[in-house]
Amino acid sequence: MLPIKSFIELSRPRNVLITGLAVIVGGIMATWSIAGFASHLGLAAISASLIAAGGNSYNDYCDRELDRFQKALRPLPAGRISPKAALVWTSFCFIGGMILASTISVIALLICITAMLLLIVYSRYLKGLPLAGNMVVALAAALAFIYGGAAVRSVRGVIWAAWLAFLFHLGREIIKDLEDREGDAAAGAKTLPAEYGVTAARRGITVVFLLLAMSLPLPYYLGGYQIGYLIAALIGVLPALVVTTTLAWIWSQPRQLHLLSSILKWDMLVGLLALYYGRPLPVWLA
Repeated sequence: MLPIKSFIELSRPRNVLITGLAVIVGGIMATWSIAGFASHLGLAAISASLIAAGGNSYNDYCDRELDRFQKALRPLPAGRISPKAALVWTSFCFIGGMILASTISVIALLICITAMLLLIVYSRYLKGLPLAGNMVVALAAALAFIYGGAAVRSVRGVIWAAWLAFLFHLGREIIKDLEDREGDAAAGAKTLPAEYGVTAARRGITVVFLLLAMSLPLPYYLGGYQIGYLIAALIGVLPALVVTTTLAWIWSQPRQLHLLSSILKWDMLVGLLALYYGRPLPVWLA
């Protein structure tokens, strides 16, 4: 019997769920005539979720030796899934995601392939490079909103969402590197904290989240977003950025930094709600 639970864990279901939700929010933001695109948007959400699951699984496959020391309970280092089985599962997810994307449009398929290649290149070549890997992961996450817009044949409003998502994920990725710095340094990975030190990583987090905080009001003032977005963003997202940035300068233990990463993961849902409720009005009402 296949260890279905272990394959699901390998895929990181919470990340997969957030990816699917981002696609749906992106599609809803881009059009107020969602009825005609509901099936395409649903397929896009499933497709993006499969690509995310494949990317997460491939990442764990590439990191299986390093995870023996840092994350020994994960399915691969714990021996609950073989490396070959992980690759098969990765291929299944990637192929399934591309097949579904091909039923939507050529543009959707190209975005799907781009996201898949970004995740592969990150895991295979860029994860251990200062900031480069972080930026690739953030870009892949931002593409979820663009993908949702492509599913409904519009990118109205989603560019701002993609920009905010890019910055949010970039800061969180640096925090994750800060959490894993000792294991990464031992393995020779040249992440920002492993290569340039904890202070450099903290400065990077501060700069990215400061830029994000400054960008939060822009969709309302420049992008046609409604006041509900601005209120939700300033009440639900901005405080999390301030607290996370402050504690990143105080906390140094991996478990503490993991908590910061988890806080940001849950705050993504708040950000999605802000984007949904404050999305731009249709052209005829704007």
